Amino acid sequence: MVQRMNHNEEGFTLVEVLMAMAILAIVISLVSVSFVFVSGRMSAWNEQISFYNDFQILSDQLHNDLFRAEAISYTDSTLLVNFEEKQNRGYSWNNGNLKINNSSIFLPQDSVNISIMERVEDEQNVVNYTLFFRREARSMVDSATIKIRKPILWESVNIER
Repeated sequence: MVQRMNHNEEGFTLVEVLMAMAILAIVISLVSVSFVFVSGRMSAWNEQISFYNDFQILSDQLHNDLFRAEAISYTDSTLLVNFEEKQNRGYSWNNGNLKINNSSIFLPQDSVNISIMERVEDEQNVVNYTLFFRREARSMVDSATIKIRKPILWESVNIER
């Protein structure tokens, strides 16, 4: 007589394998949809942060330049800031395109406008400026009042003996 080998027939049926594959497909599709959503939100968030960063850099530079200025001259579309030691920085904006020292620093679709008013108050020039920056649907406005003065770093004192 031939002995029969005992076969262990544990395993998965075709129905069980198909169910597992269907559940895996559903899980993968949910994960991919959420990944695409998060990726889109991150892209929009990155554009927004870039906009605010560009605006803050421009606003800080304009404010610091006017604050350190020895003298300024301006028209409707230009601003020339004179510093000590004969250094100058020129801002010009035409049709929303801003150039600083004749170099464009923003994208062509960006729109920048600067409004400047100057008056004399207590022997100091007072400058009011408003900065308007727009990129696509986002826009921001910054305004400030700065007193421009040539700083007196020290005064000589005559001591008579």
